[in-house]
Amino acid sequence: MAYRSLSSTIAAVKEILVRWALDLLRFPTVTGREELCAEYLAEELEKLGMQVSEQPVLGAGANILASRGEGGPWIVTHLDVYPPFEHPDPFLPRLEDEAVVGRGAVDAKGQIAALLCALQRTEEPVQVALVVDEEELGRGSEALDVPPKVEGAVILEPTNLRIAVAEAGSVGLEVLVRGRPAHGTTPWAGDSAIERAFILYQRLLSAPFMAHRHPLFPRGAWVNLGRIEGGYDTMVVPPHCRMEMDLGFAPGLTAREVIRQTEEAMAEAERIFVTDAWEPWRTDENEKVVRVLVQSYAKVVGHAPSFTGMPSWTDAANVVRKGVPTVVFGAGDLALAHTWHEAVRVAELETLALVLAELIRLWPRI
Repeated sequence: MAYRSLSSTIAAVKEILVRWALDLLRFPTVTGREELCAEYLAEELEKLGMQVSEQPVLGAGANILASRGEGGPWIVTHLDVYPPFEHPDPFLPRLEDEAVVGRGAVDAKGQIAALLCALQRTEEPVQVALVVDEEELGRGSEALDVPPKVEGAVILEPTNLRIAVAEAGSVGLEVLVRGRPAHGTTPWAGDSAIERAFILYQRLLSAPFMAHRHPLFPRGAWVNLGRIEGGYDTMVVPPHCRMEMDLGFAPGLTAREVIRQTEEAMAEAERIFVTDAWEPWRTDENEKVVRVLVQSYAKVVGHAPSFTGMPSWTDAANVVRKGVPTVVFGAGDLALAHTWHEAVRVAELETLALVLAELIRLWPRI
């Protein structure tokens, strides 16, 4: 497909793509409620000629599996959305300035809508898994069995249409810090646990692993201090503080080494709990899934794609563990996911749909 014909082709998929996206966004499928959209998606997939089944996942509902023939690319994404918390209208989606807006728009209901469009436009073999529990424990993708004759997987997540051939490792932490209470007007007589927590946090930011660089992760490692709580009120020097953090790091480091350096930097903490730990991964660019996706993108868009690293944990981590060469790819900006104004541009979803369709068509020929 020549680049100059892209706009006319996009016009043919836009209406149905937007309808699918808005329909999916109306289902309040926070983790544990994915079944709310299961019947809708099963019906839509069957209309597209897919063989559909459910795979029970212990304690987490059921994955939706769909297949057309044997082999082909394995396309995986998730059904659940991040909790809305204080989001004003999470499940009243809208089209605003040529973007789909609502909880799950970019993560990952918009990706599912693009996938449905790609399936509609193709007839070659393809395998699909729409999994549960991605936003919590990843039990859906952990439970997946690799379909017969599968040689590669594409995990649909927002990458700004860049191909993520690597994913960062991560360590989740809960850190408890103790202080010594005193009257709030005599802080010098006590030892503030909150101030001590800030000092330990700054030490962590100076740990050696923070300086590790990788071509696909030029910013190096990062820490998100997602929650901090401690003390009682302003009239008591806080005797305790708790921090919850997520640490991300590029290939070339191991979770064990990051944990070791973290414990060393925060040795004065009362206790450090490691709540989660995942190793980074990278897929060789000569793998079939990378080569076919590169060709598909170039044919649709008219130029070669960019490569990137995925900073967030995705279901790819579990698929890679199963021995399947894997990439992460999708429309939209990851930074908008989990926010009050989660959105993805329709034009990006349209391009994603066309690239996925080309991927499905090209797969048997390469």
